[in-house]
Amino acid sequence: MLTICIFTENSLLLHSLIINSTSNSKIISPFLFVVLLLVSVCVWAEGADQYLAKDESSIEYTFEHFSYAGPMAVMQLANDWNGDIKQGDDAVSFIQSEISAKTNHFLLGFLTRYYHQFSIGNDLARGFYYYNNDISLGEELRIDAAMQARVYSGTGLRLGYEFLFNPFSRTRLSVIPSFVVLRLDDIIWGGLEGELFYSDTNNWGGTIDLDYGYTKDHVVRRPLKGEYLGQLYGLDLDLNWQSPWLSFDYQGINLYSRIYWDGLPQTTAQVSTETAFFLFGYEYFDDVVLQAPALHYAQASGPFPIVANSKFHWLSSVRVTPVKSFYYHGLRYRSEVDLFDRLQVFKLGLQYDFSSSTSRISFEHSNVTAVLASQTLDLSKSQQLVAKFTFHYSF
Repeated sequence: MLTICIFTENSLLLHSLIINSTSNSKIISPFLFVVLLLVSVCVWAEGADQYLAKDESSIEYTFEHFSYAGPMAVMQLANDWNGDIKQGDDAVSFIQSEISAKTNHFLLGFLTRYYHQFSIGNDLARGFYYYNNDISLGEELRIDAAMQARVYSGTGLRLGYEFLFNPFSRTRLSVIPSFVVLRLDDIIWGGLEGELFYSDTNNWGGTIDLDYGYTKDHVVRRPLKGEYLGQLYGLDLDLNWQSPWLSFDYQGINLYSRIYWDGLPQTTAQVSTETAFFLFGYEYFDDVVLQAPALHYAQASGPFPIVANSKFHWLSSVRVTPVKSFYYHGLRYRSEVDLFDRLQVFKLGLQYDFSSSTSRISFEHSNVTAVLASQTLDLSKSQQLVAKFTFHYSF
């Protein structure tokens, strides 16, 4: 019974964040290494000004949300499995908001980040669905249960440095490596494996081997007191190439990362409804070092047909996650309008992901960028959701 509660209480919902400070000697070495690396690179850049393009000071706000759920629509899954079950597996969600400022090539940002990743088979997902919707089956369902979870959320800072180059005429290359430090207050890390059965909400159970760490025990409901805080140290990378023939963007998150957590609550035990001992194993605290999953996003566009100053461009993008990759292809329309005594450039893109039947629409301006992707006009019925909004102001 308690196994089913994993998703009823921990779906793709946001968790509140509380910033506190703790000390951890284990993270001093990687922290100093990255700081020294950034300082060294910046010193090199000061001696190479002849190769750098002109820098602009700016402020920016970005909100980004990407979610995918194979077993059912994202919003329905988050609403205690209240919806229609599908045939897919796994689920992943990334949500980040950030406000940042850049001057003299240096970038400083304040951000919050939420990440959920569940590797879960469709049979186990159906068990959760039947239980949460009080569905009775004519025949007993036997489930080979296996699930792995990677969940964390936190708040912190970003320190980066922008390298600007003009390698050829009418071209521009921007490369921004950044060091991210997050104070984490929520984590689920590990999984379960075993065999379950389900007939109705009064006749179900089984035996699973459980091995996971957490800040809240969603399986055995182990009582915990106080706060349990960890730290994430990660390297992100943003790259932008602009030319009359090709535009290319890349965003890499957690290309190299470590999560340090002292005293993380852990459970390594067998949980069974068919034996005299419901829980047989250990509940303890452990000092752990983990690696956060890496995420990648890339987008490219160019004139179509291959003619300079063409209003129509081909547009392709890819999002790579540990769970699934998504590929979008389509067209972008570019228009120039004279507004407020200035020539304003607007870009409107329309793409389609054939593997997941998802449409993606994007709008770009020098100050505002907006993206929305969904399988249906009714967002609550879509298994893939993308929403992004960016406000950028240069001075």
